[in-house]
Amino acid sequence: MGVTNTKSVPSRRAVADEGQPPWFVPRPHIDNAVLRLHEEILDFVDFMQHTQEEVHARRRWVQTIKDTCKALWPGCKVSVFGSFFTGLSLPNGDVDVAVTDVACKTGTAMKMLADQLLSKGEISWLEIIETAKVPVIKVRSQSCGLRADVVFSQPDGMDSSKFIRSKLKEYPQMKPLLLFLKYFLLQRGLHETYTGGMGSYLLCNVVLHFLQRHPSSRSARQYAGTSLGHLLFDFLKYYGQEFNYKDQGISVLDGGSTFAKAGRFPERKQRGPHDWGPKLQLCLESPLAPDMDLGGACFRMPILRNLFHHGFHCICHLFVSRSPPEVSMLCPLLIDPAHPVITDRFKLMSEQPAALPGMKRKVSQA
Repeated sequence: MGVTNTKSVPSRRAVADEGQPPWFVPRPHIDNAVLRLHEEILDFVDFMQHTQEEVHARRRWVQTIKDTCKALWPGCKVSVFGSFFTGLSLPNGDVDVAVTDVACKTGTAMKMLADQLLSKGEISWLEIIETAKVPVIKVRSQSCGLRADVVFSQPDGMDSSKFIRSKLKEYPQMKPLLLFLKYFLLQRGLHETYTGGMGSYLLCNVVLHFLQRHPSSRSARQYAGTSLGHLLFDFLKYYGQEFNYKDQGISVLDGGSTFAKAGRFPERKQRGPHDWGPKLQLCLESPLAPDMDLGGACFRMPILRNLFHHGFHCICHLFVSRSPPEVSMLCPLLIDPAHPVITDRFKLMSEQPAALPGMKRKVSQA
């Protein structure tokens, strides 16, 4: 069935129906609940994707960072990577920027960039994290409120982003699934790698493996008859009930496969804190560095597995109870429409319009 949205009304309405999420479009003419779920996922994705104005604002923000870096290191290379590069960024997402060919140490470069951006009045907030696995400087634009994570001498991020973008072209259904699942994890605080959650790159590979093994990828007839409703149902069932976390690892190379975890990453078959049995741990081979286990940092996988299991049963309930077409199928069982990422969807740009060129930040005289 692909990812075509059949709605004939504007996707972003100024006023949402009372009691329904802002993206919701009632479709009483569609009796099939799976198809209605498909359409609502597309509505949600359309609502969440950046507007043209937001894209332009991010590009201007990147250009500001690039101009500042070029002024400091004329021979440097500045590149965008991550979710904004792949088109998988949520409305509140940072812009990831990589700076290479800088003739000084990373810690020194971050401090130099911070000083320069502050002196020019370009930022309202910054944080330098030198102790992270990948040192990063986090900054927020003074003029538009957008944030950026800037890393130095880290070409791996660009390579992984190019890999994901190539897979998004190969699997068109991957993008809407990912955008929904990213928010599904974000509202539960399970989307950050450094807190043991499933970060964006790991999630991309998890979804990619699922699509590689799904029957719709092996048959044109099945692909045509498989909606996003089917895929979300099957994804939650696969990672919530079926996948063997104890013994199997995942590879997305060469069309995707699973392998015996004990043979490749024996340290992942460690026991839990009370020695009751093997610890539930996701093992996923990095497609760009096969000796690396991307799932190793996801120590909250037991919670994630339970969440996927719960989500599967929520969709089962919606299908069995024949959810009426006048109400959302995503809310409130799967996602919370009261989360700030939804309620404040368009506030950032409206409340912080772009400053005039050259306008400096006011400095307190205290």
